[in-house]
Amino acid sequence: MRYAGPLDWPRNEEATLTWSNPDRFLEIVQNVVTAGIEAIDIWSAHCHWQRHDREDYLEQVKGLCSQFDLTIASYTGQFELNTAKDIDAPFKFMKQLGAPLFAGQIISGLAAAELTQIINQACHRYGAKYAFINHEEKSIEEILARIDGTNHDRAGIALDTGACATQGINPVDATKALLESKKLFALHLKDVKTPGTFETCPPGEGIARCEEIVRHLAQSKWQGYLSIAHEPFDRDPMEEIEASLDRIRQWLRA
Repeated sequence: MRYAGPLDWPRNEEATLTWSNPDRFLEIVQNVVTAGIEAIDIWSAHCHWQRHDREDYLEQVKGLCSQFDLTIASYTGQFELNTAKDIDAPFKFMKQLGAPLFAGQIISGLAAAELTQIINQACHRYGAKYAFINHEEKSIEEILARIDGTNHDRAGIALDTGACATQGINPVDATKALLESKKLFALHLKDVKTPGTFETCPPGEGIARCEEIVRHLAQSKWQGYLSIAHEPFDRDPMEEIEASLDRIRQWLRA
């Protein structure tokens, strides 16, 4: 599958929704396990609460992860929330899938405090957590403001280090600040080649200071999930992801 590029993400998501089926998800799982990865973030386009809620698709996805001993670290994506009830369908689906964390963005016209309160209450109902993924934010303060600061126990951040570098935020400083505030629920280790762009490269080959981040997380004994995020639009990234995994393990051992 070829994608349209980083500035046409809705088209990319729709293409994935149309492409996804149990056989293709099995291919993804086999590739991930062969690479030596032990946990997976399931993108909603591969298993969507509105498009894949029929027959037994969810159970097949869940079963394939279990069959290959692949932990489901999070359910990731975005959806719109106009009323408090809009959160129930995706969160119920996530619970059935067995994911403990929704990592992404919940889009709403509500103020951050009101929205995050709704999210936090839903997290308590469903025994889950929510982690906002930063994209357009240009400061650590702006990222935290998306979840109303530190006022809600089950709302945190899934830090996108590449987005930090793109938007001019020091990714190392952001990591340290979120660790200190206890709001680093997950970390998407993404690297980019140059500031102001969305062109990703394998972690350690760009400007996001990935090695320093990983070493600091290890020294801090952080217990969250670290995900490799690499999104080329013209090729299969698995070979580069495998090399990235080896590199990250070296950073962790040193």
